[in-house]
Amino acid sequence: MTNVRTIKAALYEGVKPTSPYLVSTEIPAPVAQRGDVVITILASRVVTYFKDMVTGKRFFPSILPMVPGPGAIGIVKTVGAGLVHLKPGQMVFIDPTVLARDHPIAPLATMQGLFGFGEGQKLQEVWRHGSWAEETVVPAENVTVIPPSLQQKYKPEQLIALMTHAVTYGGFTAAKLKAGQTVVITGSTGTFGSSAVAVALAMGARRVIATGRTRRQLDEYVKIYGPRVVPFVPTGDEAKDTEAFVQAAGEGFLIDVVFDMLPPVASFDIVRSAISALRANGTAVLMGGEQANIELPYPHIMSNNITIKGKFMYNRADPTTLLGLADAGLLRLDVGEYKTFRLEEINEAIDWAAANSGPFSTTIVVP
Repeated sequence: MTNVRTIKAALYEGVKPTSPYLVSTEIPAPVAQRGDVVITILASRVVTYFKDMVTGKRFFPSILPMVPGPGAIGIVKTVGAGLVHLKPGQMVFIDPTVLARDHPIAPLATMQGLFGFGEGQKLQEVWRHGSWAEETVVPAENVTVIPPSLQQKYKPEQLIALMTHAVTYGGFTAAKLKAGQTVVITGSTGTFGSSAVAVALAMGARRVIATGRTRRQLDEYVKIYGPRVVPFVPTGDEAKDTEAFVQAAGEGFLIDVVFDMLPPVASFDIVRSAISALRANGTAVLMGGEQANIELPYPHIMSNNITIKGKFMYNRADPTTLLGLADAGLLRLDVGEYKTFRLEEINEAIDWAAANSGPFSTTIVVP
């Protein structure tokens, strides 16, 4: 009888209203097939909304059972046939967005270790298990090598910040943000919103108008980044907020980009106000958690040639450019706090992440 090598993992078997949400167990170790890479996990993150998923508050379809964990920092263990550049021993960033390889224009996607909609579950059948385990297997195109200079500067737990920053960087590249432009970020005090502030500044934004309900949190950005950040607490009056956005851009300047990262429970009013303040030929990018249909200022959008873009995650090459920003010192990966949990403490980590979703707050799981 052949012995099957196993690894430790946290398994999601179905919705549970209370902890323990996941089961600590052992599963067969992953094997790299043609074009795949097996990664030894060093650190993974717990997304703040994962508790909503496992308790049934938010619906994320998945093939079960599943090892959750979207993305990670790890070390290449083995590589499948047909790969040239990836070598065992390299430290890498794992992108959890798996794209179908058989369509050049509109490939289906799944989020490895998180969810799969519709026919995207065909991808889940192959790349279902995520990074809340000792090892995982991923498509080679989802791996980006981390240069030695950044390995020396940052711990794996700090490099996890790349997971969040890559998402917001993808949004700003979709907006074609240029150095010297002015940005409004709606929903800037959450985990992704705080990342958007940091990334916009790293990309050269002259001014970031950061919105939020808590002035104290917004003022922290000014302490960290200086006067290029302008705090903005909305009044709830759309017309007044639109005019206030225009004024916040500064005399002689216009708002070039609106970036939305509001959570599902937030009102969309502030985004409408920001879009209404956009200059002619400006761009608004929607990356937030809004679940309902929305109203938009149609006449303003049409008459001013404004572009409205939805953006999911980021492009294949974006993490490489993001690493360059970090290596140059333009984007710091050590801002904020992170809380680390062992793999066997995964249920405590899920609760902690849900309760600590503020700016630059990251929940880490290590094997």
